[in-house]
Amino acid sequence: MSHPKNVIYAQAGGVTAVINASAAGVIEMTRRHPEKFGKTYAAINGIVGVLEERMTDTSQFDDMMLERLKSQPGAAFQACRFDLDTIEENPAQYQRVLEVFRAYDIGYFFYNGGNGSMLTAQKVADYCSDHGHPVTCIGVAKTIDNDLALSHCSPGFGSAAKYIATSLLEASMDLFSMHNTSTKFFVLEAMGRNTGWLTIAGGLIKTVLPDIPLIVLPAERAFNQTAFLERVKTLIDTQGYCVCIVSEGLTDNNGHYISIENIEHTHNNDYTQLGGIAHSLSNLVANTFNCKTHSAVPDYLQRSASHMVSETDWQMAYRAGKASVQAALDGHHGVLPTIEIIHQMPLSWRYQNIDLYQVAELEKRVPDAFLTEDGMDVTQAAIDYLQPLIKGERPVKFQNGLPDIAPIEFALVLPMLSAYKAIK
Repeated sequence: MSHPKNVIYAQAGGVTAVINASAAGVIEMTRRHPEKFGKTYAAINGIVGVLEERMTDTSQFDDMMLERLKSQPGAAFQACRFDLDTIEENPAQYQRVLEVFRAYDIGYFFYNGGNGSMLTAQKVADYCSDHGHPVTCIGVAKTIDNDLALSHCSPGFGSAAKYIATSLLEASMDLFSMHNTSTKFFVLEAMGRNTGWLTIAGGLIKTVLPDIPLIVLPAERAFNQTAFLERVKTLIDTQGYCVCIVSEGLTDNNGHYISIENIEHTHNNDYTQLGGIAHSLSNLVANTFNCKTHSAVPDYLQRSASHMVSETDWQMAYRAGKASVQAALDGHHGVLPTIEIIHQMPLSWRYQNIDLYQVAELEKRVPDAFLTEDGMDVTQAAIDYLQPLIKGERPVKFQNGLPDIAPIEFALVLPMLSAYKAIK
C-alpha cells in the first residue's frame, strides 16, 4: 500500500470575507484522514508561493489558530493575481512547479479561486501527471462576483451581498433624513466586472423599505442615459430623492466600459481595473438637475467585511473546503465541488463535482427573469434567490473596540531547492 501523499493548498484571485473558512475546512478534513494525506502545506501568495517555494506546514496550527483562521478577513495565506504562461511560451514555469511538487512529495493540489484559477490548477496537474508525478487536483470555489457557472451560488457572494445591501440600506436612511434641504441623489458602485450579481443585491433593501425610490443598473444591461435621467427626474419629483446602485462594469450600447480606473500591463496580458462609474453618474445627475449628489465606492470593503459575514455563506465556504477533500477521498481528479440546492425554503444544499475545464470556460450572468423590463430594478424572483444567501450572522471577537483580526503569522518551511523568482 502506497504511503500517504502530501497536500498543498493555495488561494488565488480576489479575496472574500469567508475564504479562510474554506482553508480551515481543507486543513481539518485532511487531518481526519492520515491514512490518505500526509502533511498539508499552504502556499504563501498562491501559485507564486509554489513557484518561489514559500510555504507553511499547517501541522503547526493548533485548534486556537484554526478557529482564528475561520473568522479572518482577507486571504490569510495571501492570494495572488498571477496567470501562468502557456506551456509553449514558458515551460520553465511548469518545470519549476513539478520540481517543487516532487521535492515535497505533493500528491494533492487544492486551489481556492474563481473561474480563471481553475484552469491554472488543471494545467499544473496535467503537466505533473504527464511528466511522471501524478497529482490529484481539486478546485475550491470562491468569488464575490457570483459568476461561477453550474453552481447555485459562489461561496463568498452571500457575505458581500449582505454588506452591499446593508450599506445601501443605511445610506438610504441617511439620504431620506437629509433630502429636503440637501442631497437628492446617492449612488453606490458594486464590484462584479461583467456581472451584476452584487448590484442586484442592492435590491434587497426593498424588503425593508418597499417604497424606496431605487434604481438598479446591472452590468447585464447596456446603459441608456436618457432613460436613466428620466427615471431619476421622476423619482426626485415624486419622492424627493433617488437611491441608485450600479455595476462597476456598466457598458454602453457598443459594449464598451463607461468607466475604467486603470489598465495594468504585464508581459503577457492586460488587466483592466474597473471603477469610477458611480462618480460619473453622480456628476451627471448633479449637472443635469443642478442638485447635490453623493457617490460611494466600497471597493475592498465589500469583499473583506468580517463583521458582516452571512452565516449561510460561511457554512457554504467552510463546507466547500471539506467537499474538495471529500472529492479527493472519493477518487475524483480535475473537478470543482459546486453548490446544488436541495430545498429553497429553508435553504439546504449539497456539493456536486463539475469538471474544472468545463467550469473555467463559463460565466454565470444575472438572468433576465431577475430584472424588470427596463433593466433598472429587480424582480421578486431576484429577491427570492438572494435573501436566503445573506441570512444569519457570525459574531466577531473584538479587542480594545476593534475586531481582533491582526494577520496570522506562519513559520515558513526551509527551502529545499534553488531560488526562483516568479515574473508577472
